[in-house]
Amino acid sequence: MNEKKPFGEYIRKKRLEAGLIQKELAAQLFVTESTVSKWERGLSYPDVSMVTAICAALHITEHEFFTACDDDQVHSQEATAKRWQRMVTGARRFFAVSYAVAIVTCFICDLAVFHTLDWFWIVLTSCALAFCFTNLPFLVRRNKWSVCLGAASGCLILLLLACWLYTGGWWIIGGMCITAVSLALPWGWWAVWRFYGKHLPELWVALLSVWPFFLLAVIWAFTGGDWLLSLAFPLAAVGAAFLWAGFAAVYWLPAGPWLKAGVVVLLVSFATPVFNSLCDLLIEDRNGPRFWDYFSVRSILIWWSAGDASWVNPLIFQIMVICSIALIGVGAAMELRRKKRGKI
Repeated sequence: MNEKKPFGEYIRKKRLEAGLIQKELAAQLFVTESTVSKWERGLSYPDVSMVTAICAALHITEHEFFTACDDDQVHSQEATAKRWQRMVTGARRFFAVSYAVAIVTCFICDLAVFHTLDWFWIVLTSCALAFCFTNLPFLVRRNKWSVCLGAASGCLILLLLACWLYTGGWWIIGGMCITAVSLALPWGWWAVWRFYGKHLPELWVALLSVWPFFLLAVIWAFTGGDWLLSLAFPLAAVGAAFLWAGFAAVYWLPAGPWLKAGVVVLLVSFATPVFNSLCDLLIEDRNGPRFWDYFSVRSILIWWSAGDASWVNPLIFQIMVICSIALIGVGAAMELRRKKRGKI
């Protein structure tokens, strides 16, 4: 009898919280009022087949039913999920209303002021493109990535055409080609994920490494000049090298997060002096800080006292190097401790 009493008290507590009297709960469960009374007084247990119905009527989980206590962690997670859902729903409604207001307002203004619809199509296609990122993903149930990416690609092309109809000119040919190359990157990622599905991180980084060269080549085809091979491609190659170095540190380095973070920060800190030094080498009449100047505190003080802003980048570089060394030190110490624990 004593073992059943906490269960009965819990059932009574949850019934009162649900705003039900014993007769109403009994009616929902298709039992008599005296049966519910016996449960609450600890005289009997409900049949196992009724557990689901009781939990639904009292708004409790089966775990709470069998333990006769509230699962605060589950309720906290459910409350957090509901708050997040409300925030997402509110944001979707806000964006939808904002798009509608912008479209209607611009439609009226374009007709009232210019007596035609010209720049309105730019606003319309811009809102449609934004809609593909803010609202459409929540409306699509199947093939979400492909549908949203396809819709965004179409809206981007329509936006480009709307701008061309408003301004005119032959730039639309180059704009379309550059847009096509730009869209090739996300569509390439999608194709690798959809049709191959293996080694995704490596292949995605490989596509990201090759893609800038094609983009630069298309831009050069429409602008001309001698900058492609002498400047753009070398800088892109160095950028790809830093990208792969950072990816290797994060993905392949057998170490903890602190050590990986230190290596990544060190790579990022060295990107500025390497790129600037390469630009000084490739571009004539460009006198920026030399590579070794980034390591010199004396050079920073000279530039600062002379009012030359060149001291900013070397100072940032040195601060980042110090931070990266600290992170690497902490990471190395943690790795040594982990290995020692593994040997014990």
